[in-house]
Amino acid sequence: VKISRLELLLATIFHNLNKRLPVAQHIDTDKSISLLLSFLVGAYDRQQTGRLTVFAIKIALATLCTGKLMDKLRYAFSQVSNSSGTMEWDKFSDYLQQVLALATAVFEGPTFGYTETALEQCFQKDQQVNLNAFLDVMLADPCPPCLMWLPLLHRIASVENVYHPVVCDACQVRSFTGFRYKCQRCTNYQLCAQCFWRGRTSSGHSNEHEMKEYSSYKSPGRQLAHSIHKSLRCVPVPNRSTHPIFPERPERPLDLANIVPITPASRRRFSEDLKDWTSQILPGQFPVTNGSAMDDEHKLIARYSAKLSGRTQYPFVLPKDRTTSMDENLNEKTLITRLEEENGEMMREMEMLKQQQELENTDEQLNGLRERKAQLEEKMRVMQQTRRQLMQQLEVLMLELNQSKGGSMGAIPESLIGIGSRVSTAFRDRAMQRASSVPAAQLQGDLLHAADDITNNMSTLLRELGQ
Repeated sequence: VKISRLELLLATIFHNLNKRLPVAQHIDTDKSISLLLSFLVGAYDRQQTGRLTVFAIKIALATLCTGKLMDKLRYAFSQVSNSSGTMEWDKFSDYLQQVLALATAVFEGPTFGYTETALEQCFQKDQQVNLNAFLDVMLADPCPPCLMWLPLLHRIASVENVYHPVVCDACQVRSFTGFRYKCQRCTNYQLCAQCFWRGRTSSGHSNEHEMKEYSSYKSPGRQLAHSIHKSLRCVPVPNRSTHPIFPERPERPLDLANIVPITPASRRRFSEDLKDWTSQILPGQFPVTNGSAMDDEHKLIARYSAKLSGRTQYPFVLPKDRTTSMDENLNEKTLITRLEEENGEMMREMEMLKQQQELENTDEQLNGLRERKAQLEEKMRVMQQTRRQLMQQLEVLMLELNQSKGGSMGAIPESLIGIGSRVSTAFRDRAMQRASSVPAAQLQGDLLHAADDITNNMSTLLRELGQ
């Protein structure tokens, strides 16, 4: 599985979790997805291939999620067992590798890393292991050494919100959460988990003293009542199993893929008629006719199936042979298949209509763009015509200015002469007549005015093109 698909899976999980939680308990989904994704990639993608196995993702999510350890182990056994309910050695080896990879990812590889001896710590290779034997070993006290961290992880998760209204004798905090440790030698000497793990002590207590771990708090009155109850118990309780006994063979899961839900109207009609129907089929009240007891049983089944399918009328007399019922089942399956085909055809038609609508919208947008383009081109032609006329006027004014200043002011600069020559070359239009009697000051003003007009028209053209 690619890492992108794993990220999508984690996003779905965390977003659905937020939908179930109250608003005050919502989690930061982006941060949670990033942290968990980085941890899984670091644990299972050591070679940086960008892919993870589906089995590794299943085992990791099942191990890290909130839940009972027994339920997680039952799920793990379903992944490593065959159809007869017996564990397969190769699959269990793969499971142990994936579980211990989680401990290795937090730098506990030297203690809890995968080795060949880790398998033998759990089961013998030729041993036939069913679900009960698997749970007996995994939930035993002590459990296999390579998995000692697994029950501890679940105990820590289960007590992180447990409140103890007692004073820690080391740090003197008045109350704390988590584990509570009580000395078996010192009188009423109790420590919080932080002080116990860091070795903090006070008074005459020593780290060598035996400590008892508590994951819950009981008031002194309840402790006294519990002690009296234990002392008055006459018959010793035999050693009970750490888990309920499960069947030897795995239960066959229900296949709900082909279940057809009834319509709401049929469901209401079924609930209204249920009371009358049940009163008719109670033991001793069902009318027994000339048919045998087997016919009555088949009649009950027929009535019940008719109610479930939503039919208001159903036969009261069962056919003598089973061929009719088989034909009915075949007809129902055929009807279901035909309805599924019609449903698929309708979905395909809806998709085609959606695509056609999108194409029509695209055509409308293209037509609008073409019209806009034509308008801009027309404006550009008008602006070019105006520019051509202004440039012609500018050329005439420059020539007149040059003639009027011929002897006194000298020749026009080369840059201005070049402008006139380029205008003549570009437009090839000399129809306009030059006026030799116009004063020089007026010619200069006309020249500046024409230059301003050219600038304004060019600015307008650029704005139009930009829109």
